[in-house]
Amino acid sequence: MTRSRTMSRTLGRRSFLGGLTAGAAALGLTACGVNDSSEGDGGGDKKADAGKGGGTRTVKADNGTITVPAAPKRVVVTDNYAALMLLELGIVPVGVPDGTALPTLMPAADHAKLAKVKTIGAPGTLNAQAVAALKPDLIIDQFYRDKATALADAKVAPVTHFDWTKDALWHEQIARVADAVNREARLTELKTRYETRVKEVRTAHAKKIATSVWAPLSGGPSGKFFLGTPYVTVMRELGLKIGAGIPEGQGEKFIPKSYEELDVLGDCTALIYPVQFDGKPTPTTQALLDHKLWKAVPAVKAGRAFSSQHFLMANYSFAIGAVDEIEGMLKKL
Repeated sequence: MTRSRTMSRTLGRRSFLGGLTAGAAALGLTACGVNDSSEGDGGGDKKADAGKGGGTRTVKADNGTITVPAAPKRVVVTDNYAALMLLELGIVPVGVPDGTALPTLMPAADHAKLAKVKTIGAPGTLNAQAVAALKPDLIIDQFYRDKATALADAKVAPVTHFDWTKDALWHEQIARVADAVNREARLTELKTRYETRVKEVRTAHAKKIATSVWAPLSGGPSGKFFLGTPYVTVMRELGLKIGAGIPEGQGEKFIPKSYEELDVLGDCTALIYPVQFDGKPTPTTQALLDHKLWKAVPAVKAGRAFSSQHFLMANYSFAIGAVDEIEGMLKKL
């Protein structure tokens, strides 16, 4: 296991949404090597012809109108976000990029499902032979159109490319993935569950929500930190006011700041920073938490800096987890 390279350039939604491995690099997480173990269960039917002969349907993707299996069984994904999206939709992919199954990056139940799934090379430099060996009936791509086009041209399997290099939000992307695998009914159930939790928390903590100001932030390299995270979509739906000078519609991005600019947090009642699923901050975030300027921030001095395991928003389960976390924070105000 090797330490991921920390991104040193500006992280907007475009650079961050290169998959969970890119997100892991942004937050200083670790990346693991290739896993040669057998397919997972659920979507990983071991029959080579699983899902074939069961009819087809068409899906509108950014690479055209694609004919796909009506009920795909052997799905390969070229990015880590799509793996977690599929799990939520009830499908275990048969192939994922290297470094997907990181226990620090996802709930234990998700890690258990992905830990034995075969890997297909690093994100962006996929091994076409490894993909073909898995006999997929569908390939889902969100970031690597050229690689996806090559797989489609080789007729390895139908390929749907849903471009996430633009300003689409996480819930818009999972809706497109759900359409590709014909699991929109399952997605509606998840969305309803999330919306119900949002309403519950908004109602139960209306006064504290109305009278508090929040900001999410994470540690960065070389004396920098980042304001913002896709987590902000959940914060806004809960009715939380976003402070620290984060512009409307900008909070879903990662906005670079220097430690000397920590005084922008002065208007905040509460702060949210990321921890991994083992509860530990990444090295860059820990460096921020240890800095004297951080400790002088009013919300920090008041004990209102809270940790979140769901900073990297991947699906509705993560969003519900974020709502639960924020409710716990509101109770402590």
